[in-house]
Amino acid sequence: MTCRLVVLFVVVLLPSLAAAQQGQKPPVRSITQVTGDLYRVQNNQHYTVFLVTSEGIILADPISADLSTWLKAQLAEKFPNRPVRYVMYSHHHQDHASGAAVWNDTAEVIGHDNFAAAVKAAAPQDTRYAAVMLPESTYRDRRTITLGGRRADLIHPGRMGHAPDFTVLHFPAERAVFVVDYVAVRTVPGSNTLQNGASIAEYVNAIEAVEALDFDIAVPGHGPIGKKSDVADHRQYFERLAERVAAAIKAGRTLEQIQAAQIMAEYKDWIEYDEDNDINIANAYKNLSAQRR
Repeated sequence: MTCRLVVLFVVVLLPSLAAAQQGQKPPVRSITQVTGDLYRVQNNQHYTVFLVTSEGIILADPISADLSTWLKAQLAEKFPNRPVRYVMYSHHHQDHASGAAVWNDTAEVIGHDNFAAAVKAAAPQDTRYAAVMLPESTYRDRRTITLGGRRADLIHPGRMGHAPDFTVLHFPAERAVFVVDYVAVRTVPGSNTLQNGASIAEYVNAIEAVEALDFDIAVPGHGPIGKKSDVADHRQYFERLAERVAAAIKAGRTLEQIQAAQIMAEYKDWIEYDEDNDINIANAYKNLSAQRR
């Protein structure tokens, strides 16, 4: 199957007078067709997806109240009389999960069982979580939503360091998955991925849970769209990082020596390699060294 992106419409907001006076740039926003009735929404560096059906719309992350307000107007114009019926969180982080209340007049908000506890743990340190609405219904391992004869599956890939409440959204008829933060296309994992002792094995297991699904198109929450083989490539980055850092530790090399050896050089053409690769090596070194004690 060929993954062909067709631009449906692109809207770039003009800056308000206040924003212009303050030197702020307007957000970069667009809606593009992924395949069939599945669309991707851009809000600067963040993305979500929605599926249009005869009885309404299934939306993934709301991202923010501002984006949701903009998107609600766009959907009412482009898809009249088909309100959003479901909002399905990928995870609790406020930069993806804020703004669901904008949709709550017509939509049921769904998240993983661990969502509320994760928000409660994060909220005292970050007041932005006040904009995150708790799910109205939850699931533990897997849940299927059907609307207008279309289907969306929510799958929990397991706990991992980045968040305990991840949901992968699988659209079987569209042969597509939506995965946020822990899977990307030809992009080195973010520098915060392996912080705080996060296990590389957990990430590998969670990515394998995505690979087990039947799909062709990988739609991440950040960066470009790809295909199933890109998900496997992302898993292999973690596996090779762990193997090579572990071997270097066993050989008695210091962190600085490992970083200087450019052990992950085959990924130098990936997005964020220069920014994040050495930090990932440092985090892996710390985590794997702790395991050897």
